[in-house]
Amino acid sequence: MASLLVLTNLLLATLTGTYVWLSLRNLRQLQQDNHYYRSIVDKQLQLTTLPHLYWDLRENEQSALVMDLFNISGIPAYDIHLSMIGAYTETSLDITTFLRTHVQPRYRKSPLPTDKVGYYGIRNSVRLSLLPAQQTITVTLPFPTTPIDIYTLVQYRDLAGDNYYQLCCFSGMDAGEYRANGLEPKSADLIERLHLFEPDGYTLAEMHVSYYLRDFVDLWNHSISSRLLMTSVEPQRHEQYS
Repeated sequence: MASLLVLTNLLLATLTGTYVWLSLRNLRQLQQDNHYYRSIVDKQLQLTTLPHLYWDLRENEQSALVMDLFNISGIPAYDIHLSMIGAYTETSLDITTFLRTHVQPRYRKSPLPTDKVGYYGIRNSVRLSLLPAQQTITVTLPFPTTPIDIYTLVQYRDLAGDNYYQLCCFSGMDAGEYRANGLEPKSADLIERLHLFEPDGYTLAEMHVSYYLRDFVDLWNHSISSRLLMTSVEPQRHEQYS
């Protein structure tokens, strides 16, 4: 009789322990699910309070290459900083010919080495104070000859003053048309403002950044300012507010 009682108690303890373990496991799973869905909701709410910019390249009526910068959100973007690089290779246009044909004589002796993948370029920056919601600004690009690729870095601030960025590469296609073949990060991410104006040898601060951004800065440092070109082409902005 005593052994039966002991066996019954052991069975009851086992069942109780199993029930407690299953309950705790279900509780942890419920907490994880709640955290996951809450993070999704928080992300969606955050997206509704941020500007969202989109840009693309095209030729205008004068066959000039332009960039259309759209604010596709319902929130204005502030302090927009657009940095662009038209990239070339020694195969497409050797540096000696490039300097002789397009660069002002007094700047032709400036060193212009290629980067680690064999690219060099023409660089420029444009700063805009405001891009209202659902509006577009068109920027004429300052490249005197068609680049192989065009790299763009767009930075902008929200109402709180936080700085966001995205990179996009446009690759040359047939008949001078370009197609976006890379957008990093996929959605705009926070970063300390990079003041890419016209400095030589810009150095990234010690921060955790993607290799896409490091490659962009490396190519920036292996590019020449469009202000040093013989034509001295400067980006022209055309606001299309409605």
